[in-house]
Amino acid sequence: MSETIVSPVKEQENPERYKSLVIILTVLTTVLAAVLAALQADASIRADIANRDSQYLAIQLSGELHRVGLEANYEFNVFGDYLTNLQESTILELTALEQEQDGKEEAAQTSRELAAVYQARAELGEKFSIFYTDPRYAPQSDDGLPNAEQYLLDVNEKMNGLLAQQNEAADAYRDWNRKADSYVTALTILAVAFFLFGLAQAVKSVRARLAFTSFGLVVILFSLFLTAITLLG
Repeated sequence: MSETIVSPVKEQENPERYKSLVIILTVLTTVLAAVLAALQADASIRADIANRDSQYLAIQLSGELHRVGLEANYEFNVFGDYLTNLQESTILELTALEQEQDGKEEAAQTSRELAAVYQARAELGEKFSIFYTDPRYAPQSDDGLPNAEQYLLDVNEKMNGLLAQQNEAADAYRDWNRKADSYVTALTILAVAFFLFGLAQAVKSVRARLAFTSFGLVVILFSLFLTAITLLG
């Protein structure tokens, strides 16, 4: 009597295994790509707006800088001429006194006439100087000096404000442009996940499909990590 030897039957792998998982991950990757594309478009638009504002403010700042330079140059020139004429008038008066003491009456009279001319120029310059017509900068006493420091603060106030706004817009442009570039990088990484999931759909081996799916999932997680850093940054 012969014995029948029964060999164990090897279970065949299901070639369709994990295909549903790959499809779900592919759909998820598509949704993530759409969200990233929207974020990248929004960041690019914001960067363009900030860049436009920065350039516009830079032009305004340039014009304001030119205006402030002209105004300050005029005011300080008028003030300088006033001091020069006042000094010349004082020197001529002292000279006239010395000439009177030396008995030079005609020369003394000439010196006094010239002193009166310089004094008239000084008074005329005082009428046109903001350092004497504006109470914010005018001397508080007869022998006091104008408040030139306060004048410089006031005349540069608008320019400093424009400079702060321009710097803020330039910083915003740099930040949004960096975010837009980061989103492009995340989209590029997602393209790798699409490729891996496509390979997972095409291969017959279940192990290979699972390997490609796992790598694709890792790529998605890395892309999400990069997106989270960009959003919070």
